Amino acid sequence: MNAPSKPQKVPIYEPDALEVDGQLISHNVWVSGHRTSVRLEAVMWKSLHEIAEIEGTTIHQLITMIAARRHETSTLTATIRAFLVAYFRALHVSGKKGPLLSQVLGDASA
Repeated sequence: MNAPSKPQKVPIYEPDALEVDGQLISHNVWVSGHRTSVRLEAVMWKSLHEIAEIEGTTIHQLITMIAARRHETSTLTATIRAFLVAYFRALHVSGKKGPLLSQVLGDASA
């Protein structure tokens, strides 16, 4: 087996300042027909909007599906963060570019 003659360059992702500053941003969302306020970092909001677009749903519908999986001792914010990690891990592992809600959320996304 021959080794490559030159090392290949791997593109490095460089986040913009809003993605890493950690500042919390509050938004009102509708969860199961009730308005509530959620505080998340800018990168979390950006990720939720990207997932909603991939899945062909609204941010309100997506958060309602996430909230349905919330453990009684957990906050909605913590559940959203855990969902984001699970979603992007599933995306990475599967190599898919399309919808993964049913895989990540199970029955709650139906």
